Amino acid sequence: MSISPMSITLGPNAPKTSIEAFAHINGLGAGTTVDDLKILALAEAIGKELYRCMAEGAPNEAVKELLLANGREELAHAHRVGKAIEILTGEPFPIPPIEENPVYTPLPMMPVTKQALERLAEGEFAGDQMYDRIAACFDNPEAIALFRLNGKEESEHGERLQRAAALCDS
Repeated sequence: MSISPMSITLGPNAPKTSIEAFAHINGLGAGTTVDDLKILALAEAIGKELYRCMAEGAPNEAVKELLLANGREELAHAHRVGKAIEILTGEPFPIPPIEENPVYTPLPMMPVTKQALERLAEGEFAGDQMYDRIAACFDNPEAIALFRLNGKEESEHGERLQRAAALCDS
């Protein structure tokens, strides 16, 4: 089922680009709202595209597979956050295809180097802490469990990126 970007209601101050969406979610913590969760879900979906593009520039097949695995899980995170939104509000929040994601704009290509992967790993480890802060904002045990699972997997993404960095020459 295709979803029109117009069918996704975001606040007037919502991010308009991928970079703005990532900046928005980096600041999530105390006071996170359902509107913030919508941005988070859409940003997580962008993560799949980010990792797919990076995989195209991977220096070898092993690094490519690690990047693609992270991307698949980023999309799973988006769907879990969408499920949490539904649990919290009673309203479904389906994740649109990337071309219909209202905050998606193409990102500049990041070179797939050891240093770049190590920096990205730090961001993934920070994602675990972000999800802990988000979980603390809600009292629904089912939603909290979804946030905590995403956080655990963010750390796994960081570990996967560290393995990928070790497979790069520079």
